[in-house]
Parts: sequence; structure tokens; C-alpha cells
Amino acid sequence: MKRKKSKNGLTLVEIMVAITIVAILAAGLYSVSNYLETQSKIKLTKSTIETLSATLEQYHDFYGKFPFLAGTDYGRTQLELNDTNGLNGIVVDKNGNPLSVTDYNNLYASSEALYYFLNKFPAGKKIISSINKSLLTNKGYKGTEYYFRFSAGTVNYPLIHIIDSWKCPFRYTYKKDNNFPLIESAGPDRDFNKTEDNISSR
Repeated sequence: MKRKKSKNGLTLVEIMVAITIVAILAAGLYSVSNYLETQSKIKLTKSTIETLSATLEQYHDFYGKFPFLAGTDYGRTQLELNDTNGLNGIVVDKNGNPLSVTDYNNLYASSEALYYFLNKFPAGKKIISSINKSLLTNKGYKGTEYYFRFSAGTVNYPLIHIIDSWKCPFRYTYKKDNNFPLIESAGPDRDFNKTEDNISSR
């Protein structure tokens, strides 16, 4: 009597089922990983906002006022030329050449001024130094390095702006009728106008 040969290999259907299961598992793992990464970035951004808010409180206790007035349109003009709110100088590249308006993103302006003023007094400098170093940069989106040269000087200082976990500068706004400045992140979509995912100090 002839014996039936046993089949050791997988059928095409079994292989397809296995591939489908692996694909589903991989997609699930990616979704979980992406979710955890987003939550981690949100947590870091919130923590940074809390640090900046605490520093602003100490700044107010030290000087009796908040650093500077700024609306959502605070840009390069206020940063460079305003005697009350600005730093009185000019934005330049690493070689000291003045940057044109098209070379500089106004989105950085209030963040750069905020870093400068909070880093100006001892307690603030200590707190600011605790911020994750990956969130402090003088580079723009295109990799251009920004520097600042004061009107009465010749030295070019790195123009540091504080960015969130999505590499977008925080926005500082403060008006005369406000009780406290607003620190805001544009969130994962990097768009301040789309407020659904914005993260702020309020």
C-alpha cells in the first residue's frame, strides 16, 4: 500500500494570511509608536512653557514689570529698532552681513527677544539653562544662522530663539491690558492660525 507524502511547506493561502497578520501588527506598532512620540513632544513642550512662565514671574518680581510688549505681529522691526521693546541693533548672518527681510522669518522675533531678556538677569539665566538644549537655536528653517549686532557695537552675538518639539519658535505676546504674557506653541501642525492643537500657558 502506498503512503501519502506529508506536506512540509506552506500553501499560498497560508503565506498570504501570515503576511497580512504581520502587516497589521506592523501598522499597529507604528501607530502606537507615533502616538507615544507625539505625546512625548507635547509633554516636553508643555514643560518648556511652564519653565518660561516661571522665569517670567521671577523677571517681574526682579524688575517690577514684564520684559516687553508684543502682539502676534511682533516682527523684525520691533526686534531691531524699537527703543522700548527691541534690542537696538541689526540682524546679520555669520559673516556680519545684514539680512534682508526675505532672508529672515518674523516668526522668530518675539522668541529671540524673550530669550535675550530672560537670560539677562541671574535667576532667569539659571532657569533658562535648564531648558532642553535641542530647543535653543540660532538657525532658521533653511539652516541660516542668525546673529545680532548692537548699534553701538561690533560683535555679532548668536540670536537664539526658543523652539518647541516640532522645531517651531514659541510665540510671546503681551499687551498693556493683559495680566500675564502668553507663551504659545503652534503644536504638531506648526500653524498658529489653526488653533485646535496649539499649546499655551493659559
